[in-house]
Amino acid sequence: MAVISILWSIGPVASLFRALELLFAALIAAYVGIRFRSEQIMDILFWFGAGLFILSIALVFGAPKTGTMYWAPFYGAWRGVYWHRNHLASISALLSAVYLCRILVAMERRNAKGILDGFFYIVSLGILYFARSATGYIVFLVLNLLILCIWLWLKVADRLQRKHYLLLLGGIVLVAILLLTNLDFVFGLFHRDTTLTGRLSLWSNIIEVASQRLWFGHGFGAAWTLDSFREQIRQLVGWTSQPLIGDNGYLDIFVHLGIIGLLSFVGVLLVAMIRSFRYALNHKTLLAFFPLLVMVYAFIANLTFSLFAETEVFVWFLIVVALFMVTPPSNNLIA
Repeated sequence: MAVISILWSIGPVASLFRALELLFAALIAAYVGIRFRSEQIMDILFWFGAGLFILSIALVFGAPKTGTMYWAPFYGAWRGVYWHRNHLASISALLSAVYLCRILVAMERRNAKGILDGFFYIVSLGILYFARSATGYIVFLVLNLLILCIWLWLKVADRLQRKHYLLLLGGIVLVAILLLTNLDFVFGLFHRDTTLTGRLSLWSNIIEVASQRLWFGHGFGAAWTLDSFREQIRQLVGWTSQPLIGDNGYLDIFVHLGIIGLLSFVGVLLVAMIRSFRYALNHKTLLAFFPLLVMVYAFIANLTFSLFAETEVFVWFLIVVALFMVTPPSNNLIA
């Protein structure tokens, strides 16, 4: 659909480039998902994270105008190799979860390699702190708590009964109710308010504009490349500078491909989420939960930032890798 959207795109050249980028990333990710397993992919992410962190810190201290935010109200916040602090913080939160998984696995295997993972885990915490991103903090907390809960569950799963799961479910529901009824307090912990730093106003105006092309959108990846579109949104929101993305991955898919595209995309995510969950339960190892971890990250991180092929294709790449990892081969292909 991204490719076909070139026919009605408000920026055909931009849509062609972005659609091909999406396609080639998906093809490479499909191969990686078939060829490699969780532990191998986490090894790759280990080195990716190490290089990313070292280069980002080097830019922060060696070229501050490149490695940090230099405009208000985010002045001084680290952004490293990325264009925005939220981007660096979000990826760092994911990598911290990868390092934590590897630390726990190394502990079980009594492998000294876990020490190096522990070092980069601490580095990820430092980068998250100096990025000053509430998005990064929340993603970090969710992913790390999820990993610790999974690790503990694997230790005691054989002794748990139905009543224990009911109690756990009741506790989760209770916590969710408490959080939802005290949003001012929750956001206050991160020095934010319930307007999500102006995002609610931005989102409502984007929806109003995007609804003009309700079903099929403005063409994949085209809208935010046009100054006229950004200026229109700026005037509606009343900001002093133009927004560059919608700060919500799902909303940006809606802008690009309308309701049809958004429903199709959410369908892919749901299929990947369900298969990842089944895969994890069937194998019952911490490494087997890696695809599910990727899907949880993709779902949460894109609520307040656009990572679905808007700023890059790294997260889309991981989604496709996870989907192919947990999808069993066809019987016909085996035959």
